Amino acid sequence: MGKSRFQRVHLLALFWICQLASGCETTLAERMYRPQPFPDSRWHSIGTAASPELLAISGPAQGQEPPCSANSASPQAYTLEYLTALAEQSHPDLAAAFAQVEVARGQFIQEGLYPNPNVAYQAQELNNPDNRLGFQGTWITQEIVTAGKLRLAQTAAAHGITATTWDAVSTRYDIITQVRLAYFELLEAQREVEVNQEILEMSKQVLERAKAAERAGVGGRADVIRAEAEVYRSQASVEASRQRVQAAWKLLALAVARPDLPRGPLAASLDDPIPHYDYETVLSTVLMTSSIIQAAQAEVLRREFALARAQVEPIPNIQVQGGPTYDFPNDVPSANVQIGVNLPLFDRNQGNILAARAQLSAAQARLRSAELEVSERLTQAWQRYQIARSQVETYRRDIAPRAAEYLRLVQAGYAAGDPKFDYDIVLLAQQNLIEVKRELVRLQGDVWKAVAEIAGVAQQEKLTDLPPRDKPPPDRP
Repeated sequence: MGKSRFQRVHLLALFWICQLASGCETTLAERMYRPQPFPDSRWHSIGTAASPELLAISGPAQGQEPPCSANSASPQAYTLEYLTALAEQSHPDLAAAFAQVEVARGQFIQEGLYPNPNVAYQAQELNNPDNRLGFQGTWITQEIVTAGKLRLAQTAAAHGITATTWDAVSTRYDIITQVRLAYFELLEAQREVEVNQEILEMSKQVLERAKAAERAGVGGRADVIRAEAEVYRSQASVEASRQRVQAAWKLLALAVARPDLPRGPLAASLDDPIPHYDYETVLSTVLMTSSIIQAAQAEVLRREFALARAQVEPIPNIQVQGGPTYDFPNDVPSANVQIGVNLPLFDRNQGNILAARAQLSAAQARLRSAELEVSERLTQAWQRYQIARSQVETYRRDIAPRAAEYLRLVQAGYAAGDPKFDYDIVLLAQQNLIEVKRELVRLQGDVWKAVAEIAGVAQQEKLTDLPPRDKPPPDRP
């Protein structure tokens, strides 16, 4: 081989090295995993399957309009769907969850990258009287990864993507649940204002009757004073309930992550039909589809592959080194090749294997803990739901109508001057109806908040998406 041919080989080697160093080749990880924009409908099917393609969440696609924009006009009446869409677009916790998914995707890509080659130029025996140009050449060193280490590491990282994606789903439903709870808190506060205004009007009517009884000589001044005190107390209750509405509006705006949310009416009502659920059906749905459990399962898989990766670490990688050289005085080209491995005599990755086993055990325990957690959350919400729903039905059907009828009869007898109905009886009947009305409002708020919590644990897009009971419970006679 002459000098010109050696120079061509040398130049080709240098060109190949430059190509590797510039990153022009597509890596294995990049070919395997190319993130795709996720459509806005990503949430509606994510709870039913855990395929890696479905779980590659990256937020709304570029150029795609979000469901609501900051400058969009407020609806005539706020629906839960509109407010949850605002929260999904604006809430920083969801943006942070998406960022964690991107972190996991970056780790996935990094785990599949092959080690970079090392390039060196060497010259020996320069300026030797007999060989001033000496021996010159290029060395390329490459580590060959063995035992499928990259595949195991990247598979573990892929399950990490799945786990963080399910965590993002959990974050989303937590945000939706907070929006729903704030929504029903505001509905309850608004209904409380209405009830307190009704009570205020009732107190004013009683005051007028007390004044009329005083003028007719069948009542005393003390009754008028007590009636006036009830009017003032009712006015204070109206003002307090209005303050509660103000606070509930602020909480709803914060839950949506829009502190400047314009005020407006709500589309729902506490009097809407209450959903009827079957506990066992809901629990079965939760245990199959809960993102908390799915994330824990993905974490177990990640730790299993991480353990397998740690176990093959002692298998040495192969170090290959070689390159062309040239003996200028003798005009002789040559090549050098070296192959070596690290001998796992002392460090056999014992500590990392032990740690990986412990992390796998911890992940398996957290999976069981996740199942218990969602079951406990559902059971607690279900207990509140059952109690509140039963009491709402009783108050609506039995207690409230009777309390209102009793007050009407007492007021009629008092106005007619019947001695059996003095002002004390009227006041007691009025207070009884007031407590019944306020308690009914509270119970209606409690039952809808429990419905929101159940739907949040079951991760349903709508409150009515859960499987209903086969037959609603019959009304009591």
